[in-house]
Amino acid sequence: MEPVFTLPYSEYGAANLLSQYFKRSHGYFIFVPASRQEKGVDLLLAKRSGSRTATVTFQVKSSRTYSRPQPKRSNTARFAYYTWFNRFRGAREADFYLLFGLYPPEEGRTKKSTASWWSAMVLLFSREDMRRFVASVKTKGGKPDNMFGFGFNDPTAVFLTRGHRKLRTVDYTHHVLSNKLPEVRSCFQSRLHGS
Repeated sequence: MEPVFTLPYSEYGAANLLSQYFKRSHGYFIFVPASRQEKGVDLLLAKRSGSRTATVTFQVKSSRTYSRPQPKRSNTARFAYYTWFNRFRGAREADFYLLFGLYPPEEGRTKKSTASWWSAMVLLFSREDMRRFVASVKTKGGKPDNMFGFGFNDPTAVFLTRGHRKLRTVDYTHHVLSNKLPEVRSCFQSRLHGS
């Protein structure tokens, strides 16, 4: 009998996105831990260069998205989608964190069964960036907030909407996965060539 191995959709979706940016034809490979109990690592991205192999580890945190009703006042701005993440303690085993939010880009569609109907908003933080970010997540009273969230109209422009002590909306677009690819590539460069 064959054993059954399942992968949460957020990790599967994140692996698919990484494979689009880090191609096998350029020496990259994606691995998934065989045990769901593997501490701190959900995905492993490897790169082979000659006889050397370097790896980068990822932890994936996911949130479904929420839409809020249209505001009554025309001058009240709202995002089309909001995410809510539980505050978490970072794992030193992860080099990077992917915050994954799944959303329906065309809410008016009636057939929702195909995978292509869904899209993802993905933010990437280095271990140190995530440590600083989580430490900064505060309530208005200055206490650590148990949740944080982001709002967006499309996945290329993302804003912190919960977790800022002054209740400000803060631009986190620089953490969108496609904007952080050079940082991941640089990590491989230093591990493969020591530069």
